[in-house]
Amino acid sequence: MKKHNLLKVTMLVLLLVVVGSWFMPVYVVNSAGTEFTIQQSIKIGLFNLASYIGIVLQVFGPAIMYILSIGALYGVLHRIPQYRLLLDKIVKGFEGREWLFMSVVGVVFAVLSSMAGLSVVLLLLFPFVIAVMLLMGYDKLTAAMLTVGSVIAGLIGSVFSSNDVYGISAVLSQTGMEDAWNIAKIDVAWKLILLVLALALVLVNTILYAKKHRNKNVDLEGSYLVPKKVKTESKKVYPLVIVLDLLLVVLTLAFISWELFEVNLFNDMTNALISPTGSTFIKGLYGGINTVLGVTVSSNASNAFGHWTLMEAALVVFLAAGLLSFLYRQSFNKFINSTSEGVKKSLRPALLVGVAYLILVCAVTVPYEFSVLRHIIDLSSGFNLFVMCVVAIIFSIFTVESYYGIVTAASFVSASTVITGNTGIIALVWQTMYGLTMLVAPTSVILLATLAYLDVSYSSWLKAIWKLVLELLAIILIVLLIFNAVM
Repeated sequence: MKKHNLLKVTMLVLLLVVVGSWFMPVYVVNSAGTEFTIQQSIKIGLFNLASYIGIVLQVFGPAIMYILSIGALYGVLHRIPQYRLLLDKIVKGFEGREWLFMSVVGVVFAVLSSMAGLSVVLLLLFPFVIAVMLLMGYDKLTAAMLTVGSVIAGLIGSVFSSNDVYGISAVLSQTGMEDAWNIAKIDVAWKLILLVLALALVLVNTILYAKKHRNKNVDLEGSYLVPKKVKTESKKVYPLVIVLDLLLVVLTLAFISWELFEVNLFNDMTNALISPTGSTFIKGLYGGINTVLGVTVSSNASNAFGHWTLMEAALVVFLAAGLLSFLYRQSFNKFINSTSEGVKKSLRPALLVGVAYLILVCAVTVPYEFSVLRHIIDLSSGFNLFVMCVVAIIFSIFTVESYYGIVTAASFVSASTVITGNTGIIALVWQTMYGLTMLVAPTSVILLATLAYLDVSYSSWLKAIWKLVLELLAIILIVLLIFNAVM
């Protein structure tokens, strides 16, 4: 494998975006949405790039911190002998039924990604699943196909993600999130169909690939991906299991968009900490709890479950690492050394994710993509499914996250397409094409973090995944054509 292959590819995309700004015009749409005019564009230079790096750290820094916190957690876990015991128990329990383990993981990842918008959050479990897969005798690419592929299946069939699903509908319909929710509810059955079909393709391809690339004789001892076996008198793994399960439950509750279901319980609980009512004892108790938590914003309960960002998630992951270190009686010095080693191993994935978000900031700040895509959109008058798919794919590559892609492209899509009556299909196109693109794009946060952690080259990934990409594209287009015909 070529050294720093992933970084070279991602930096090349960044270079293309920067150099493109020197030559490509930026179009804007007039207030009537009928004419395109050329705007004086910003030519991205070194000082612009430096300011954009500041924006990345400010806006997307939580994602980078979250990846580093995962490294810290697994740095601690690798120093706990019971963690290796847990991995070995799982491998032994699924011996001869490895396909079942892959199926369970695939379903859990896809459902959490689709139903709770936990795509990036699920990176927390990737090192765990990867370690199990390697101990079962499968190679790194098999582990990547299972983890990344399952999450991507959830993105393709997103159902309850406020950013990916209802955010897109809100932008297209130019309504609030409540109206967007009502629009998107109509299409839930189609999203579930896409979820099931995409996940089935991912699992079938992964299991078939796994059978051809299995070698139980690989020596994993000393690998940074799998902890060493260490003799220990204590066989108790239940504290480890409880903490990790509790961590997953907390993060799941924290990232579900509860307001979509009109559930205000967590908002009310958070506001109660700030403005408690009742007896003096209750007020004092709530005040003490809030002193520790530091919840200060009562207007939108931004610290409540359903409003968390990856910064809060990173804090909780780091606290879980500290709790596990305490429960298994690690010294403070050992805890610091463990977390430091883990963070060092996660620096490369964090760097690549940071570069991906830098590409996003450049593409959104200087949106010259339409100067290329306008010619594609002009190929048709009104709505054209295949043209919209191409536009969505190209925007997804450079804008990294689906919401930013549609925000950047919305005015152009509105001016070039008949939006009325087509909101549902356009939203579904952007959602599915975004998910598919993130399976191969060198700007995909999930993909970059995983391949960097595994030290797998980008070219090796493309060779392993191209058949699955074509199969997913085919099934998505079939579903979209049927949806467009009957809706």
